[in-house]
Order: sequence, then structure tokens, then C-alpha cells
Amino acid sequence: MFCYQKNFVNPTLPVDEARFWALVRATQWAENIDKYRETGDAQLKRKLPAFIFQATFDETTSKSGKTGRWRKQAATRLTGLVVMDIDHIDDPKGLVNEKLEIRNEKCAELGILLIYITPSGKGLKIVFKARQEWGNLIDNQHQMAKLLSVEVDESCKDASRMSFICKEEDILYLDKELFTYENKAYAQRYDEAYRQGHSSSKEPRNQGNKNPEFPDSLDKKSSTENNSSLEIDNEKPTYHGTDMQKIVDCWLAQNGTPAVGDRHQTLLRMAGDLRYITDNSKERLGQAVRLAPYVRDMEREGATAEVESLLADVCQRRSYFKIPKRLAAVLASVGVQSGGDDAAEQTTADDEAGGAGKHLWGRLEPFVGGTPYEPAVAGVDDANKVGAVMAAGAMYCTLLTRTWYRHYDGLAHRMNPMVYIIGDPAAGKSFADRLDRNIMAAMRQADQPARDAEERYKREKRERTTSTKAQKGEALTQPEGIIRYLPSRTSNAVFYRRAINAKEEIGGVLTPLHLYTFDSELDSSITAQSGGSWIGKHDLELKAFHNELSGVDYANSDSVNQLIPIYWNQVVTGTPISLTKKITLRNINDGLCSRICVFRMESQRYKMIERKAEQMNLEQEAKLKNWGMGFEQLKGELRIQRLVDHAYNLCCQSAEQAEAEGDLVLDYLRKRAVFYAIWFTIPRIVGRAVEQKRQEHQDGDTLALVDVTDDDLSFATVIYDSVIYYQDRLFGQMLQDSWENAKREFQPRKRNTRNSDAYRDLPATFGVKDVMEVLGIENKAASQQCLRWVTHGFVERLKQGRYRKVIKEIMA
Repeated sequence: MFCYQKNFVNPTLPVDEARFWALVRATQWAENIDKYRETGDAQLKRKLPAFIFQATFDETTSKSGKTGRWRKQAATRLTGLVVMDIDHIDDPKGLVNEKLEIRNEKCAELGILLIYITPSGKGLKIVFKARQEWGNLIDNQHQMAKLLSVEVDESCKDASRMSFICKEEDILYLDKELFTYENKAYAQRYDEAYRQGHSSSKEPRNQGNKNPEFPDSLDKKSSTENNSSLEIDNEKPTYHGTDMQKIVDCWLAQNGTPAVGDRHQTLLRMAGDLRYITDNSKERLGQAVRLAPYVRDMEREGATAEVESLLADVCQRRSYFKIPKRLAAVLASVGVQSGGDDAAEQTTADDEAGGAGKHLWGRLEPFVGGTPYEPAVAGVDDANKVGAVMAAGAMYCTLLTRTWYRHYDGLAHRMNPMVYIIGDPAAGKSFADRLDRNIMAAMRQADQPARDAEERYKREKRERTTSTKAQKGEALTQPEGIIRYLPSRTSNAVFYRRAINAKEEIGGVLTPLHLYTFDSELDSSITAQSGGSWIGKHDLELKAFHNELSGVDYANSDSVNQLIPIYWNQVVTGTPISLTKKITLRNINDGLCSRICVFRMESQRYKMIERKAEQMNLEQEAKLKNWGMGFEQLKGELRIQRLVDHAYNLCCQSAEQAEAEGDLVLDYLRKRAVFYAIWFTIPRIVGRAVEQKRQEHQDGDTLALVDVTDDDLSFATVIYDSVIYYQDRLFGQMLQDSWENAKREFQPRKRNTRNSDAYRDLPATFGVKDVMEVLGIENKAASQQCLRWVTHGFVERLKQGRYRKVIKEIMA
């Protein structure tokens, strides 16, 4: 049985007949293929699941310690299936039916099990049974190509190479034996050879290989073909007019040429950088890295398959929109600069924001239809729709305050989003106000009785200062109703009182409910909180992300002298200037920049607002209100372990990528972005359960219907990437600069190490004379030094003048 990989998220999964048909019949993937054929956008193809016909993989342990079936060469088990790839065909179906004249009888005769048109529409994949007498994978491909009179793409010599799925209508032939076929005899004969890097029986063996299938004499023609990848095209590769050789040499000069044993990790880092200037093309990247002498050495030693596999894996990673800092330093050193004045650079940055928004929306759009997010993005420009999803997600999560889930740290977690929508003045941020006005109507409606009671209390209190009759009435009692929707101009005392009152018994436990603030003017709220009774909200924002304790102990009678867990979600809109006031180089490391989910809107410079005949869409607004009302009623635990596991894998992969690329900013941001991937996916999952219960008129617990689908995981992946992208774009450089400043300003004092060096040089047991010789001191001073070491527990006394080391070395 062959396997598949879903959107490149390890590990690989087995494919049975039901799974195969579910994938090729999925509307989502068919739409992706159609769009890819129409636009040529390779990102659409990369989102597709992919089959791996030629191999399965033994369970191994990743660097993070997780066990799974990872696509490692050393874990490969050949299935006995071979994939032949035929590219650049204008009419694939015509080629099969007319030129090749492939019929069912011919397929059975040749051992062909599957023929389909590739996602590009210009290629064919032919999956057939390998024959031992033909040799290894690439040998089988050449033999089949001769029989069919076609040219084969040798890239399929890599058994772990993925074949992107197709649409059902693009399957030209299929034998059901495909789903059960396995040739253990073939695997037994060729597994070991493949694991050593050989896809052809004509390839030279490694030194010391005792496999009789590979003769000692080298076939010159085969050797030349095997190493043809070492040759660079006559036209030297360049980047922005600069010789790529110069860039590679500079990269090695700045980052070090690896010794044997370090070459794999160095190649991983170098390839991870250079992919940004080689169009993320495996062929161009391979051409570039082979300019490094150590890579050519690796291939001469028989590691060609390892290099090819590494390049393929690197090119499948998520790409971010900026060149990594390590590569940027190299490009600056060799004179490759973007150029332009400040205004031009600002325009480029704004254009990038719009382009990023459209790109991310292109990835997210297939998973929004029919969910609570569909009415949220209605009427919003494509470049800003991801921002609308983020804002609506924060509001939906707030209304789901009575629910919780089990995170991968083993603890019960609530949803605590803070979303900032940042755009130029008059850029269209009002979509967030529309969402708040409709979605959060449920919370304002629930607050209204308590607000009315509070207003009556204040009115009666004022009357008692002027009316003798009112003063004779019963004593006034301050109402303690629940009010959760707070304006930005809320004093600390009122905030704490609201937090204390906002509690409800859920499952027999008195549980805090989330407070919520929507602010359409970040700048004004910063001003409001800069003094007076509104001061000091910044620490509350920091504590809200993990629901930490806060509180005050003041002497005045109005003070709320309690410890209070902070449950406070926010949606805020503002300008780039207001964001620079909120998060500065002075406070960048307090953690707020990684706690907020920020979206940078497309610039509207020199553009007119779109003319619309009707501003309001009553149907969409009604849907938003209905979702808000429905979520407000739900209580209980969300059983979404599959989503949590997926988020863990995303975070783990980012950790590996950050380590490979030396990206400390990515390593910092990934740890909290993963929460948003879970939080914003939950309304989509719960919304489906709500809709199912409504349609089926079911009784009982809505949350019992919660189920996590593959589309939910894809949605979470895009959210995760989006959160990291905007945080990195807006705060990454500032974080990097702050860390470098700290390194310069806080240098540890270099202490005199004479004492520790002397201790290290002494034998395991020593005498006072040994100390005298090592330190060059007199007998009395040496004896005192020995006593000091005894006092600190570094040595123990054996007898007069003799000592034994207790620890290997001392720090000072």
C-alpha cells in the first residue's frame, strides 16, 4: 500500500481506496487545480496533497523526539511501484489514446496500474509494477519509456518524490490492484541499494559496499550521467547582476566552511537562505549550492541522493515575504542592495502588505465558504479579508467564553485573542466596526439590564445629595450585575469590578467570563490610558493572554483590593503611527508584540474608495448576529485534540526551520502564534456543529457534534502563517535590534581564570607542592588555597598535605 502526505505536514499516511477517491473527488482540490491551470500560481499546486507511490517509510524519531513515518532516505521501503513522469505535453489525453494507443489490455500486459494527467494539465504520471530484471527505479523508468517511445523525467528516481493529486476526471486508467500491490521481493533486493543513494543498478557503489549487484568496475557513461548535476550551465548563474559564485563564497566566509560531519547542517542552512534568490526552484537552488566546494565533495563521496532530497525538502518549506537577515547581510556585502529613497521604500512596503494579504487570502479562501467567517468577509477587499477573519475570530472566541479545550501542555485553556487591524487613515478599517456592531450585539444585549440598574443607582445617588425626601429612603446598594463590553475609557477600579462580577457557574465551577473591548481609534485609547484613572492597562493586556493574576491594594475606599485573573479580549483598529506609539523599542521585549494578532492593511495611497450603490447588506449582518447569539449560549469542553496535535506539529516544524536558518525571531514568534491557529479555527469547527444540530433538529449537547476535518487543519495552517508573517514584518527587525543592543550593553566581565586553570591542571589527587608548582606561589599561600577549595567543596582532604578533587573543574 502506498502513502500520501497532506500539504507537506509529516508524517506520511497510508492510502486505501476510500482515501484515494476522497482526495481526488474533493471539490476543494479540484478548484485549486483549475485555478493553478488558469493562473500558473505554483502556490496553489503546493497546497495539494501528494501521493508517494514508490515507497513507504519505517517509523523513526525526529529531532524533536517525535515518532512518526518521516520521509527519510534511511527509513525508505520500496513498494515495487514505479512512477514515470512525462512533461510538456499539449494534449495528454490524446497522447495516451492516439499516439501510445494504451488500452486496458496493453496496461495489463505492461503492468501499468494508474495513468493520470498532472495538475498542470501538461503532463502525465504513469504508475506501473517494477520488474526485478529491469533493475532499480530509474532503470525501470527507462525500460518502460522505450516500450512507450517517450522521454522520461529522471526526477522520479527519488523514491520519496511526491506526486501531486489530480482531479477524478483526469484519471485515464486505474487498476484496483494499485491499492493493495506490494512487491516484497523487489524491496528485499533493492531497499539497501536505494538507502545508500542508488536509484540505478548502473550507479557506482559506495566504498566498502559488498552488495554483488553493483560491480567494482565503474561504468563511465553512468558515472558521467550521475554527476551531471555538478556541471553548471555555460551561462553563469547570477542574482541582480551579481555572480552567484561571489554570493556563495561570501556566505561561506560569513558563516564558515563546514568540516566533515557538519556539512549536512551547513547545507541545510545555506539552501534555506539561497532559495529566496533562486525562485524557490529546486533546479536553480541545486545549481547555486553546488558552487560550494564542500557540496561537490559530498556528491563525489556518493551523497548525491542525500543532496537532492535535502534540496527538495527545503523548497517545500513555507516561504516568508522577506529575505532572511543572514542572507541580507551577505547580499549587502557583495553590493546587492534594493536602493531607492525612503518614500520609494515605504511604497514598496505598502505594496508588499497588499500583496501578502491577497496571497494569504488566496490560501484561506477555499476554507471560508459556509462557515461563520463567510459573512464576516462579505464586502471586504480581497487584500484585507484575512484581517476580517482575524477580527471576527476574536469576537467569536470571546462569545465562546464558556468553552475551553485541552492544549498540548496538558492544561485546560480558554481563548484569549487580541487583534489589531492597522491601516492608513481612511483605508477602510470600518469593516471591523461593522463586525463588532453585529457579532457583539449578543454581548451588549446581555449587558443591558445591568447597565440600566447601574444607571438607576447613580441617578438615585445624585438625588440624595439634593432631596431630603430621597435621603429618608432605604440605603442604596450598588448593583453587581454582569457587564462585559467595556469602552476603552474604562477606569481601573471599574475594570476590576467588572472582572469580579463577570462570573458564572459552569459545570459546578464558578468560572470567570471574558471582558471585551472594541476600539476604533488606537491612538485615542493610548492617550486616554496615559494618565488619570485610566492609567495602567498595558500590564493587564500582557496578563490577559495567559489569564494571569492582577489586582491592587490601595488605601482609598473605592479600591478593589483583590487578586483577579484577567480575562480580557480586544479588537482594535489604528494607524501605523499609533502602533509605533503602542509598541516601541523600549517595550518590545515585554511580550505584547507576540501576544497580539496584528494585520497590516493594503495601502490606499492615491486610490479612491470604491463606489457602492448600497452600503448595508442586511442578510449578511443578520447572519453575523445569529452566529454571535448562537455562540453566546454554548458551554463545555471542546474536544479538538486533532487540531491541537496539528498545531503542535506546525510549531515543531517552525522550531526546526528556525534552527536551520538561525532565525531567532521566528523561534520567538512561533510559540504564541500557535494559539491563534487553534483559537481562530474553533469558531469554524463549532459553527459546523451548530449548523448540523439546527438542520437535523437534534436535542442534546451541541459540542458533542464537534469534529475536526482536514479543511480545519488547512485553515489553521494559513492562520498560523499569517500571524507569524505580520508579527515578523512589523516587529521582527525591532526585536532583532533590541537583542543586538542588549548584547552590546550587557557584556559579562571577563574574570581572571588563573585559579580555575590551575585547578584543571592538577591531577585527581595532589599535594601542596603540586599547587605551589602550578600557581608559582609559596608553601603557605598554597596551603591556604587548598583550604579555600576544601571550604567551597571543590576538594576533600585525604591526609595532611594531600587532597582529592571532588569536581572536575571550577568556574572561577
